Amino acid sequence: MLKILLAASAGLVLVGCASSGDYDGKRADYSDKKTVETNEAGEEIICRKKTETGSRLRGTKKCATQAEWDAHDENVRQRMKDMTNGRATDQQ
Repeated sequence: MLKILLAASAGLVLVGCASSGDYDGKRADYSDKKTVETNEAGEEIICRKKTETGSRLRGTKKCATQAEWDAHDENVRQRMKDMTNGRATDQQ
């Protein structure tokens, strides 16, 4: 009797894992939210909002020109590369 119960339970688990339910294949987007503004000098300013981990509402907003964002992104890439190669820095 126990073997039949275990086999039936295993079958239900497998069927439950195989069913798709309401899943539409899309995942939550955790990328930065971006907006574009123009400053007084007519320069295009890109603002990024990064949501704080564990919160849907709290976050930080930072605005910069495309050149400043490119420099920032390159700095982040270089720091990540250094960390993965064992050369962590104390820069922020």
